[in-house]
Amino acid sequence: MVMTEIQKNIVGKVLMDAGVMASPVTEAWINMMVNSYEMQGTLMGTSPLTEMEKDEIINTLHASLFVRIDRGHCLKEKDHTPWYMAAKAELPSNFWDRYRIYLQKEQHWNKDTVNELDKTTDDIMDLLGNPDSANGFLYRGLCIGDVQSGKTSTYIGLINKAADAHYRVIILLTGTIEKLRRQTQQRIDEGFIGLDSYAFTLEKDSVQVGVGAIDPSTSGWAVTSTTSDFNAATAKKIVGQLSNINAPVIFVLKKNKSVLEKLEHWLRFYNANKTTKKIDLPMLLIDDEADNASVNTKKYGEVTAINKGIRKLLVLFEKANYVGFTATPYANIFIDPDTKQEMIDHDLFPRDFIYALESPSNYIGARSIFGDDAPYGYMLESNNDCELALPMRHSKEDVLVYMPESMEEAIACFFVCNAIRDLRGDTKSHRTMMINISRFIAVQNQIAKLVDSYVREAKREIRNYYLAGEEALQFDIFKLMKMVYDKYYMGVASVSGFSDLKHFSWEQIQETIYPSVSRIEVRAINGGNASKNLDYEKYEKEPDDIGLRLIAVGGLSLSRGLTLEGLSTSYFYRNSSMYDTLMQMGRWFGYRGKYRDLCKIWMPDESMAWYSYISMATDKLRDEVRRMQNDDMTPTDFGLAVRADIQGLLVTARNKMRTAKDYETVVNFSGEVVETRYIHSSEDILRRNYEETEAFLLDIAETCPVHRNDPGLALKSNQYLNVPKEKIIDFLSVFSAHTLNIDFSVTELLTIFREDDQKIFDKWDVLIAGGLSVTESFSIAGLTIPPVKRGFAFRKDTKSLQMSGKNSRLGSKDLAKGGLTKDIVKQMEVGQEGGKTLSEDFYFNTGIKRNPLMVIYPIKLLIKPGDKDYEIKMKIAAAIDFPIIGLSIGIPRINGKKKEIIRYKINKQKWMELFGADDIEDFDEVDETITEE
Repeated sequence: MVMTEIQKNIVGKVLMDAGVMASPVTEAWINMMVNSYEMQGTLMGTSPLTEMEKDEIINTLHASLFVRIDRGHCLKEKDHTPWYMAAKAELPSNFWDRYRIYLQKEQHWNKDTVNELDKTTDDIMDLLGNPDSANGFLYRGLCIGDVQSGKTSTYIGLINKAADAHYRVIILLTGTIEKLRRQTQQRIDEGFIGLDSYAFTLEKDSVQVGVGAIDPSTSGWAVTSTTSDFNAATAKKIVGQLSNINAPVIFVLKKNKSVLEKLEHWLRFYNANKTTKKIDLPMLLIDDEADNASVNTKKYGEVTAINKGIRKLLVLFEKANYVGFTATPYANIFIDPDTKQEMIDHDLFPRDFIYALESPSNYIGARSIFGDDAPYGYMLESNNDCELALPMRHSKEDVLVYMPESMEEAIACFFVCNAIRDLRGDTKSHRTMMINISRFIAVQNQIAKLVDSYVREAKREIRNYYLAGEEALQFDIFKLMKMVYDKYYMGVASVSGFSDLKHFSWEQIQETIYPSVSRIEVRAINGGNASKNLDYEKYEKEPDDIGLRLIAVGGLSLSRGLTLEGLSTSYFYRNSSMYDTLMQMGRWFGYRGKYRDLCKIWMPDESMAWYSYISMATDKLRDEVRRMQNDDMTPTDFGLAVRADIQGLLVTARNKMRTAKDYETVVNFSGEVVETRYIHSSEDILRRNYEETEAFLLDIAETCPVHRNDPGLALKSNQYLNVPKEKIIDFLSVFSAHTLNIDFSVTELLTIFREDDQKIFDKWDVLIAGGLSVTESFSIAGLTIPPVKRGFAFRKDTKSLQMSGKNSRLGSKDLAKGGLTKDIVKQMEVGQEGGKTLSEDFYFNTGIKRNPLMVIYPIKLLIKPGDKDYEIKMKIAAAIDFPIIGLSIGIPRINGKKKEIIRYKINKQKWMELFGADDIEDFDEVDETITEE
């Protein structure tokens, strides 16, 4: 929700003042400046600020002034000729200047963040073609950002600079949903055009918005609007021929076959040179969510409709650029992955540049929520009990039989969250809860009705008793809200990271709870109703200026691109086999400054595991961009490296599985850590693995004595140093790893160990992982070890236990230091200061010589009441009175040594076993109201 004009003016002025300060900004300085500008206003006749309004200003300034963003990293073709920085001195900067001011005054960005965006967009502009060049060109690039991290602000900045540099035609492709297109069009109106596109396309009086209020003399030319996608008749009426328009013309389009065909036809018929059949105007095409619908997933020689539409637009212009923006770039890198040449030759492969954008310091992304030491891991809660109410695998005829306890708890959290935000004075902001547990519209609508009934009944009870003091706690909804307050919110006041936030007692919350929850609505968000039911803008015009408070129930419409304003509570129970869309489904990623302590996410343990895994894979990909930039490598080199990455194989092979043929690829194993995330459920196999592990440890102890609490080593764990390769080979030869561990193929591993001619595998270090318990322990090979406790999912079809939950991996990243001395670790970490968490892979990729490492995990299965398959899990655990053994292996990348590679082959059946799908098409999201064209 927007602040009052008085509040916005004060925030803008203070940010401008902070931008020219030589000394650091302090709390006292902020308060002084706010008071000073308030006093100036009252002297000029404006009303004094209320304490609540002043707090909102100060909170907004805090959120803006202390945000930091780092420079991105880039790979580019070696023959690229820089041009932009040299030309910039002679170019106008009207578009960029007013956007820069808009970001500071209206969006409350601080000076440093704006400057970093300035540098980033300079970098990307320099990678495009020079629009004033006498020669034609077609450049293709990809920008990699995080989900909900502000990629839109980046490409709007790029559009403004392109307009200043004389680009005349800009085509912006959004997702496949009209609501998202309209949302993006509004951002373009405010950040680039400067006019209300709806009024403009109807040729009504100009209505200035956003940047238009800063400099109305500069304007882009809208052909689409917040109410209409491309329409040839409208384009003919307001544009005619592009060459006659003395301003940059922008089209904001859905990725829709019909829309792309209509635009291409209109451009070609009215604007192409009759001789060359091309348009001689420089064009920039930006493809938002470039991995969605744009990638050609058909076999070589065939083209999908959207992909074909984009290609035809690009070749229609003499000078054209394609820039994709995405948070999940694997599909773009794996375009036509059958051969190297097919990948390079593909029309949309980013062969000219790949730019990895950095997220601001206040961004909450996957790496902040999932995995070891995640600072926002407290947000996660399990909802495995949803399986009994609505199975994860269900049809469109199924219904949510009842409200699972976890869903009732999530709704109660949303109620309490609303009250706390109101008490903090944050009354104007939109608040949203998301429920995403089905891909079928009929089921979503039924869920919405059930939730609406529950919420209405709860609100009636709250209205009747919220002023009754302790007596209210005899009623179920008050008991539940008090329980979630005690469980999730009462203790946060003592957390150091939340010291800037106000906290309240249960009594204060109860006294304000009804006014806070009375406005909450429940709506189904799907198909054609998304625009109407997710209309935040309408509530910005309400008389009392209170934002929309919404429980949004949906599937596809909630899963990609749409911004759920003020999202604080998420309830997610979806098939984890939809692996390549999981990150986009994560609408909870983003910025939660004023209410970051209140956010909660419910999801199944298996989904937590997948999120953790894909987060690590994506971080690794971004790290690879940094490393290859330092080595002056190209996008083609990067594409080949990603195609040879183990996690990349798992993330992207799905498209290849649509065909019946096997998918075979060569995978780089140097610098990798692999582990047995899937473990046999058979007691006999588990017992044999335990006995073989104990025999192995007793054997190596005879020549390699165990080190524990060694002052010279980086870790205190039990470790065996310089174990001969032959001992490792003998052990792995008898150890049974489940075949679902496709990146832990014992046969392939033994082959590279045996055929090693570089002596990388001659000596090994072995570490036994231990848990944190002081009351439980296992005895193995004469050692007493606290067990590593891990949650798990039981896979009946494959007779496997999948390690899952918040700690989805077998162990922590610190165990990668196994076998290393403190001095070596210090040497490896030189230059890595600055608070960034180092990954497990990092310690195997420094280039510094070290032994390969095997970590042995003695696991105790962790089972919680309400777990999916609870009774079966209890039966499995009861039958096992010994530690379950899991393994991980880390292979160092050593300077001067060639890469170790493994050839992996996956067939369709193996892939479906891995992801638990009956059919490959089960991966696809279904929205029955959207016609595929």
